[in-house]
Amino acid sequence: KMSILSKLFNNKSASTTQSDSLSDEEKTQLKNEIDDLNELIDRSEGIQKANYLNMIGSKYQKLGLESEAIKAFESSLKLNEDFGPAFDALLQLYNGKRKKAAFAKNDTEIQKWINKTDALTALSKKIMRTK
Repeated sequence: KMSILSKLFNNKSASTTQSDSLSDEEKTQLKNEIDDLNELIDRSEGIQKANYLNMIGSKYQKLGLESEAIKAFESSLKLNEDFGPAFDALLQLYNGKRKKAAFAKNDTEIQKWINKTDALTALSKKIMRTK
């Protein structure tokens, strides 16, 4: 019999499950698209660079590569402090990481992801004040 926690978390995140459902061809295609976008990033700046980073983050998320997705979305948010794909994705990813840490009973990781979520909340307040 499964516990409630096991049913809730099932030791897999949504992005991992999504990645498992991708064919090898789809995974290769996503990786190629990431490579192409990285080349475009090298030749861009500002909002456009942030948009490319958002696309990369989304593709990493589809591949189940959460840490890489977080890096891309965080970089995007540094370039363009605004609500949008990076902000929304980071809330989701941070929450997923915190849940995994809670399931593993890793207090240090739980605190890390709570702190990152708090920083994102502070940024949202800053964005609201400037609008």
